[in-house]
Amino acid sequence: MSERRIPPVSKKIILALLVVALLGVILAVCPGCGVTNPVAQTKLGKVQGQAGSEGILVFKGIPYARPPVGELRWKPPQPPEPWSDTLRATQYGPVAPQTVDALEPSSEVEQSEDCLSLNVWTPGIDDKRRPVMVWIHGGGWTNGSSADESYEGWPTSRRGDVVVVSMNYRLGALGFLYLGRVGDSQYAESGNLGILDQEAALKWVRDNIAAFGGDPGNVTVFGESAGSMSVCTLMSMTSTKGLFHRAIGESGALNTIRSADYASEVTERYMAKAGVTDMAGLRSLTTEQIIKAQGDLMAGQFQSDTLFGPVVDGSVLPEPPLHAIAKGSAEGVDFLTGTNLDEVRLWAFYIPGLLEISIQTAVQYMPMLSKSLGTYVDAIAASYKSRRPNATDGDITMAVGTDVIFRVPAIRVAEVQSALQPKTYMYLFTWPTPVQGGIFGSCHSLELFFVLDRLHAGDSVAVLGNDPPQKLADMMQDSWIAFAKTGNPDNTSIPNWPAYNTRTRATMIFNVNPSVQNDPYGEDRLVWDGIPFDSVTPSPSF
Repeated sequence: MSERRIPPVSKKIILALLVVALLGVILAVCPGCGVTNPVAQTKLGKVQGQAGSEGILVFKGIPYARPPVGELRWKPPQPPEPWSDTLRATQYGPVAPQTVDALEPSSEVEQSEDCLSLNVWTPGIDDKRRPVMVWIHGGGWTNGSSADESYEGWPTSRRGDVVVVSMNYRLGALGFLYLGRVGDSQYAESGNLGILDQEAALKWVRDNIAAFGGDPGNVTVFGESAGSMSVCTLMSMTSTKGLFHRAIGESGALNTIRSADYASEVTERYMAKAGVTDMAGLRSLTTEQIIKAQGDLMAGQFQSDTLFGPVVDGSVLPEPPLHAIAKGSAEGVDFLTGTNLDEVRLWAFYIPGLLEISIQTAVQYMPMLSKSLGTYVDAIAASYKSRRPNATDGDITMAVGTDVIFRVPAIRVAEVQSALQPKTYMYLFTWPTPVQGGIFGSCHSLELFFVLDRLHAGDSVAVLGNDPPQKLADMMQDSWIAFAKTGNPDNTSIPNWPAYNTRTRATMIFNVNPSVQNDPYGEDRLVWDGIPFDSVTPSPSF
């Protein structure tokens, strides 16, 4: 019998079929692989992104609200206009106007009042309903942006098969200048515009994230520092009900929310710096003049973070957010929160000699410490010293400052939320950075490099040293992702993580070898019994 040979054309067809089949397998495992110009169909129009790192698709600079310029300056965000052509979303949008700080990456990015955009990282634009994690950056309400390389979402998206969203929001005088007593009713909510921007971004997620492979019914909002304060503030608002289902707050609570009286005093001082006396004068200012007046107001103030930020304005925030959460505003929202062991040591980067001053000296420069410690400063210092016999005066200042500004306020939010939502969890990050001889310890924002797995991004070596533990990043990422998926951070890389409540106060200690402790530094915590840290007691002041 003669051999039957396959015609050359047939061989080409078979080879093509094999390639198609193989490509199908690859895309089934990695939906974003091989896609160079992905296009998502949103309710406003088509959006074209690009293939990013590790096969993750990224869409940058998508507008989620109309540009807040001209007549919309100092007014609540408005829905964006739809577009007919495909929107090219391959570059970060301009960042919110802010003072230039050499330590802030955002200072190198274009600034504009037209800054209300967001970014999406996704494994695939398909029908798979993935959990969504929405990141809110920090920066003391006055600086920062989603364009910071440290905030890129692809490592989390890749590791957890989740959709990650980050956003810009209005900052400083353009986002939090309270004009309720200067302008008419149009400006009644001006002191909370940055928060309203975040709410608008969450509404965009609700309406459009399915087009990016995300599940609008499973959204976790998370942030650090002012981003964490934002998360807690959003938890207190009735208008955000249903926009997110879980919340993670890192090193930020509700103790810097401003009263309308204090915010009005800030506005009065700001307008004096700007050289204007009414709304007409404010509206006539250029962006540059607005930011210059902001910088002039902040100059020389250690805690300039309290000059801008959310306001109990009777409208967006009818009452202090901690009170609203205690009454059930976030009932049903799973909550994970925590702080770093040595938060305040970060500011030694900015203030020479900070690590040596006594708490008695520190209260002269830090209004929140003065308000909290009052006439008890010597007794409180002695109490902390009794549990740290080898500590220097500066060590005591760092410990007290960390508890006043960060740890105890976070505990207060966990206390009220855990009373209504059993799925509440607490952590304490204790890994110390070795740089500069270890003087910064587990300082503020250090955990971000691990949570977002950005151990080798940008100038991270200057912050983390040459060999930061990848194991710790894996553990924290897995915990955050597990929480976003189920409302429980438990996973195989860490010990069992019990929920937080006021009986046991179970806390996950994050270090290379994690452990669970009940009420760590409990005797320090007891020093502050009776102070709610609700922005009323103590209250920010000049």
